[in-house]
Amino acid sequence: MEAVENCTERIRKEPYNPHLWAKRASFFLALNYPELAVGDACKSRILFHRSLDRKEGKDCSAMLRMYDVLGQALYDCHCHWEAAGLWEEVAEEFPASHASEKAVALRMLLQSKQESAAMMGGTWWEQIDRLRDGCTTTVHYPWIQDHHLRRTQKLVENVNSELKQVTKQSPACYLGTSTLATRDDMLGMFTARDIESGECMLVDRTATATCSHVGALDCMNCFARIRGLPLQVSCCSGSYCSHACLELSLNTYHKVVCGQDFTWLFRPAQGLQHNASPLRPLLMLRILASCIQSGPETHPLDHSRVARLQPLARNNHVDVFTMAESVIMPMKILEQLGVDVFRNLNFDTMILHTTWTRLANNKAGSWDPIHGFIDEVTPFLPLFNHSCEPNVDFKRNSDSTTIQFFAKRGLKTGEEMFISYVNVQGMSLEERTELLWPWFEEVCLCPKCKEESAQALS
Repeated sequence: MEAVENCTERIRKEPYNPHLWAKRASFFLALNYPELAVGDACKSRILFHRSLDRKEGKDCSAMLRMYDVLGQALYDCHCHWEAAGLWEEVAEEFPASHASEKAVALRMLLQSKQESAAMMGGTWWEQIDRLRDGCTTTVHYPWIQDHHLRRTQKLVENVNSELKQVTKQSPACYLGTSTLATRDDMLGMFTARDIESGECMLVDRTATATCSHVGALDCMNCFARIRGLPLQVSCCSGSYCSHACLELSLNTYHKVVCGQDFTWLFRPAQGLQHNASPLRPLLMLRILASCIQSGPETHPLDHSRVARLQPLARNNHVDVFTMAESVIMPMKILEQLGVDVFRNLNFDTMILHTTWTRLANNKAGSWDPIHGFIDEVTPFLPLFNHSCEPNVDFKRNSDSTTIQFFAKRGLKTGEEMFISYVNVQGMSLEERTELLWPWFEEVCLCPKCKEESAQALS
């Protein structure tokens, strides 16, 4: 731990020293954070190759040590596809090394994995992702400051201020400490006034969304089909369906991405009909652009859209991790947006991966007949807690990423509002627990489940 901290301080002074990044990668690997080791080793590799481009000579022994760390880290993250490709590249660069043997062994392993993936059925993309995706356990890294790991009172105040801004009349709801709270920062949404059954209490419009098909007549922000004359900005040809979407775009991410060509990022996702790996970096593009637009020195985990999201950093929850989507593509996005990923440690791998685990735990993706597949993280949906007997319903607008919330029954002032993350109607306690496990990885805390659990024990 001390070695990591000392190495980090040296990196701050010498951000373009490939040896320091390789050394810190080895420390992360020894501490069993292989995903962080992958990030540092990738940076080391880039810097080594830059030195070769400047004809500064090849430090063969140091580069091979870096490759050993990167190869082992990829293996530990179950990124066997990428590890095999890496060792094949190393074998060409260093023919006399052990790289060929490692590549052959990994290709044999991948053959077995491919046969298993095919037996599970599914679409071509699903089988590809099973073969190529790695994974890592979601954790709170000890080098991240404590206030970045908790939802603070300042966040609660910011969200309640947002609720006032998005509501034309007096806001119907506010954020507070949940009645289900098992820890200090477990929040929930409450009614700010009496609400009638069927009343639409909140419209949740997001700037953090992506889809696999955007038409020429679709809103740049929410992807809704533009009816009538489009609203346009003066800086580019972008069109919007409403003043709300235009202002949200300009105030969050548009100024940073305007004029940038991200065709290389969008092309692999075109035409997808379900959630697949090419969509992941597109969601990161929106949130990274929002973080950068909020200020070059703003820490991403302080950004309001990120700070409100909770990861599942307990019970050994597993998240997808690959070198391409989790490390290389975010680095390319950041560099295209003007961020020096070597000098600016606010966008280090542990911050990027922490951001992704929060997005992954809170995003609401679904197939759409017009847009193929929509993936989104809205500002307020992640703040509603689940109940197996919800008093609030929500639905996504047709062909758009905007969500509306409706009261399922009359609600009194100060009552906590609950939604259902998935349809559990008519299921037993055991069936509900199994179905809800991906969200909680523990028993459901709603009153219905508590009552039935108590009855089962009595």
